[in-house]
Amino acid sequence: MSENGKFIVLEGIDRSGKSTLVDGLYHHLENMGFDVFLTDEPTSFFDERFSSLYENEPSPETEFPILTSLFLKDREIHNRTIKEKLSEGKIVLCVRYSLSTFAYQGVYFKKYFPDDNSFFEWMLTFMKMFHINPDLTIFIDFNSKMFMERGSRGKRYLLFEKEQYLSEVYGLYRMCVERKALSLAYLNIPGRLNIEEMRDIALNEVIRIIKE
Repeated sequence: MSENGKFIVLEGIDRSGKSTLVDGLYHHLENMGFDVFLTDEPTSFFDERFSSLYENEPSPETEFPILTSLFLKDREIHNRTIKEKLSEGKIVLCVRYSLSTFAYQGVYFKKYFPDDNSFFEWMLTFMKMFHINPDLTIFIDFNSKMFMERGSRGKRYLLFEKEQYLSEVYGLYRMCVERKALSLAYLNIPGRLNIEEMRDIALNEVIRIIKE
């Protein structure tokens, strides 16, 4: 393990299996003797103060930019914890990070740009202001149709569970993954695999990254 720890992020649209996968990785790594810290976004700081804001769809011209700024404030605070744990040599496993913001909030911002490249460069610059580069991002390749097959989580997450919106979110995830942005390395895992297959693939790559 490196002296400064390793930062591993799990990404993908809702219902892709991130939380189940990270729990499996956490327990396997701990059993192997690694010092692991598990975290996610939005953090409890955000949920305790602002979660009611995304129960219903916000006004695109006013509330959506405000919601984005609150997510980023949450990350700015979260980054302090991540840096602290990395400095202690821990393996930090995080469910959702900058790539989620790029994809979920990027759907709103993208319409103001003439082409994908100008949007991508602006959004990348914006994200890097609140970003710690992960050593590895594990992307579960799970699209909006697969989400609809698994079903909704309920009213609280209504804003993020519309198929058309999720289809656009998935497209922005793919944009970042294909351009290898916002991470030192990527592992792409097919969303149709069962959780045991996902875990085995992810664990092998995580161990490789830890031992570099």
